[in-house]
Amino acid sequence: MKTTVGNHPDSGHGTAASTDCTRAEDGPDSSSLSEGTLSSLSPAAKSSRGLSPPATVSTTTTASSAAPVSADPPRDIEEARQDPPQEQLPDMAPEIVVWSEGMEGVDVSGGLHQPDPHETLAVHHHLTMSDEAPRQADDVSVTTYLNIRNSILRLWLRQPWIGVTRHEAVGCANARWFDAASVCYDWLVRRGYINFGCVELPEPQVESRVLPQMLQKEKRKKRRRTVAVIGAGISGLSCARQLEGLFKQYTNHFQERGEELPSVVVLEGRSRVGGRVYSREFKAKANPADRLAGFDGKRHTAEMGGMIITGFDRGNPMNVVVRGQLSLPCHPLTAETTIYDSNGKPVDPVRDLLVEKLYNDCLDRVSEFKYKTQPPKLIEGNRDLLDEGRDSLADGPRTIVQAEEAAAALAPSSVLQQSVPATLNRVPVSADKLTGRVHTEPGIPATLKASEKAKLMGWNVKTGASERGSLDLSDAAATEGATLGSLLDHAITQYRHVVDLNAQDHRLLNWHIANLEYSNATNLHNLSLSLWDIDAGNEWEGSHAMVVGGYQSVARGLLQCPYPLNLTTKFPVKKIRYHGDSFDEAASVECEDGTLVEADAVVCTIPLGVLKQGSIQFEPPLPPWKTDAIERLGFGILNKVVLVYEKVFWDSDRHIFGVLRDAANRHSTSQQDYKMNRGRFFQWFNVTNTTGLPCLIALMAGDAGFDIEHTSNDSLVAEATDILRGVFGNDVPYPVETIVTRWGSDRFARGSYSSAGPEMEPEDYNIMARTVGNLFFAGEHTIGTHPATVHGAYLSGLRAASEVLEAMIGPIEVPTPLILPRDSLLLHKRKEAAKDPRQARLEAYEVEVWEYVQSVIGERPARPAKVAGNAYLLFSKAQYDSARKVCEGNRKPGKSRSLPNEVRILTSRMWKEASAEERRPYEEQAAEQKTAYTQALQDYNEAAGSWDRQAISLRAAYERDHPSVPGPREGAGATPRAQFQKHRRGAKSVSYHEDGDTDVDM
Repeated sequence: MKTTVGNHPDSGHGTAASTDCTRAEDGPDSSSLSEGTLSSLSPAAKSSRGLSPPATVSTTTTASSAAPVSADPPRDIEEARQDPPQEQLPDMAPEIVVWSEGMEGVDVSGGLHQPDPHETLAVHHHLTMSDEAPRQADDVSVTTYLNIRNSILRLWLRQPWIGVTRHEAVGCANARWFDAASVCYDWLVRRGYINFGCVELPEPQVESRVLPQMLQKEKRKKRRRTVAVIGAGISGLSCARQLEGLFKQYTNHFQERGEELPSVVVLEGRSRVGGRVYSREFKAKANPADRLAGFDGKRHTAEMGGMIITGFDRGNPMNVVVRGQLSLPCHPLTAETTIYDSNGKPVDPVRDLLVEKLYNDCLDRVSEFKYKTQPPKLIEGNRDLLDEGRDSLADGPRTIVQAEEAAAALAPSSVLQQSVPATLNRVPVSADKLTGRVHTEPGIPATLKASEKAKLMGWNVKTGASERGSLDLSDAAATEGATLGSLLDHAITQYRHVVDLNAQDHRLLNWHIANLEYSNATNLHNLSLSLWDIDAGNEWEGSHAMVVGGYQSVARGLLQCPYPLNLTTKFPVKKIRYHGDSFDEAASVECEDGTLVEADAVVCTIPLGVLKQGSIQFEPPLPPWKTDAIERLGFGILNKVVLVYEKVFWDSDRHIFGVLRDAANRHSTSQQDYKMNRGRFFQWFNVTNTTGLPCLIALMAGDAGFDIEHTSNDSLVAEATDILRGVFGNDVPYPVETIVTRWGSDRFARGSYSSAGPEMEPEDYNIMARTVGNLFFAGEHTIGTHPATVHGAYLSGLRAASEVLEAMIGPIEVPTPLILPRDSLLLHKRKEAAKDPRQARLEAYEVEVWEYVQSVIGERPARPAKVAGNAYLLFSKAQYDSARKVCEGNRKPGKSRSLPNEVRILTSRMWKEASAEERRPYEEQAAEQKTAYTQALQDYNEAAGSWDRQAISLRAAYERDHPSVPGPREGAGATPRAQFQKHRRGAKSVSYHEDGDTDVDM
């Protein structure tokens, strides 16, 4: 049977047949936004009724501030579309605000301090560099290009519910850079750095060059292509919403081809949206007297799957979507934890810290066997100019590609030094108790002997341990089938020869191991030794948070805002037909009931667990390189036991607490004995503030996550109650409502999230993302930088949408020349409107005035160079040689000489351990440097102020005695001074200051 998908999304009412949760079927779940679902409609949705976004993001308690706020007036879609390109940095916004917001925009959008490697390929024939090494380019067009991009990012983050238009983006550059700004805009839009999510976009305007073609083709029947997105999880909704926006923004490209805008249909097997982000509504209701503030009329839900936003800062797209667009209330989380022993007594925090340090050191030593990734080539601009928002004043003599070709002619080592940043090892310092993920910092792994490291940690070392040296993990790592789990167990076992580890120490160690198993959804013995943390270093910053009322509100917002997507629910896919060699051939998606949806492209966001099971047919079969990656990647299970009570009996001020689990023999000191039970009810989340009801969520990680699939609810509730009574006393009641998740039994998931399987290869995540003809892929299992995360799923959807658009309209068109030569600028202006002769005269007049001022009073005084003024830096420099000798003495036999980073780590520790008396000389020296700099800065400010006053007076006198007279080709207008002010760039200061007078670090 063949049908056409309807134009309106299914409301999603009904009971799902899936088994996300035992005693927690999907149930009635409206896919529309109701007052009980979101705190408010998206500002983007409101904008269609008058553009009245909220002044602030409405949150219960924000983890950090939302999008940057400036003094600039709000952007209006109509005005932005109609105004001609002009400088988009208004006079009323102080320069320092503009610069800082521009750099904050860079940070929030993922740290774009240098072009993306793929972006570099688009512009490397056009941007110029100095004769210095490519990564040290100081006075080149790369800096100007990055400043333009930072300004566009700033426009977006000021009001992320309104899309940035091309006119606005081009207005961030001067006339010479208009084309470059347009290319930059295309890049940011296509890659999903701006104009993504629940954003209001202006109605497309037909370009005049397209009108003749439209008139010729309007009698023909226009072709309309269709994109089918399989799955209404976060990645599927992200992709569908992004495709809708991209098609709208590139209307002219389709009109040139005589096509209508492509349609996007979303096909979902469940009766709800969100996929593995599922906020299950409780049957229990709060008593009116006990109802928490802010929950009147709202749903009481708990997270069955994705739960925590792992920081809003430095690029997490959830910051823009959750807070900037949907205005969802968020509750920040703290990781302060009380860990209770298996007997219910709190663990001594001093002992806990000792064991955690030892666990981190074991991970540190295991990290020596990690796969070392090669960082991409980077082309950086001048960081000082970027921090101040200033452009380079000159062009480099060579383009980037010419500089790289010259570098390639040098020795291979020189090429690496010039184009690739030095590889920086990162070592684990602590595990995030909220997410289980290991946090890393720069360092050198496995440098100190185990006995020396144990002493530094505070352990009492066994007699004779110093002579036996360090841990030897090389043989265990070389064993066939070695995994992270096997080597970590080996390290812990060897440490028993160095320090005394009792049974409680082993329970603590295995609690931390269970926490790491929580972040990977599997036992550590199922993880690759070399690739288990392939995403290390890509973490966001800022406080973790949960969405009040349910993370699934994000999925509903993406579905509905600013207008509903075309969604069909209860559409379990049976077969996907695609064309593996061409994008232009037809594809189709077949439902289990025989319903067929035809499409020109298919985006598959089916979870990796379902792909592994092979329940969905691909015609033709997926190529071996794709199926091999599916087989090698891991996919595990994390389950939860959700318990609702009438009253809180736990510490309501803490968000989590831990419970140590016994081995079969409580006094065992064998790692193997703890493997099965360590992740069972090991960590408890207090989610009362986000559910609105007294509620605990217990995690079942590692082997326990798999075991729960076959355990009855009654026995799980009884076990949980026994554990809680052991901690909080025998008065702990049975819960009034219980939900148990079983993600492995859910036929639409078959597990929780991906991991690095033992046989995984470094490129497997990229292989999973790779397109096969007109079949595209998205999902948390297709993004190696952020796997197994909600934000990773969202980013993968943006990436897939970009690939679909490029397959339809081609890559970004880069004009030649991209940047107009300086000597051709006046010729270019003569061809423009009648105002150009006047502007040319005014610019020449400005140069004339400037030269006169300098001839009378000379150059403006130079600002004094900054000094370190830091006691630690002075100490580090003085102690460097002695620290280097210590590092070389502690290295294992056969290792190379100490690296600078290793020495810096040691000097940092020496500084922390130094007494006040030892620090005093360096602090005094630093104070003297600061005093001298302050005086020099004061002298500079006085001299610069005097120079400025003379310059203003000289300028006024010169303009009075030598006015600029309009030429015969200019019409009547304002006075020369007023005309000049009219055409000044808004971002430049009125005075002659090249720098501000205040000593502010940007």
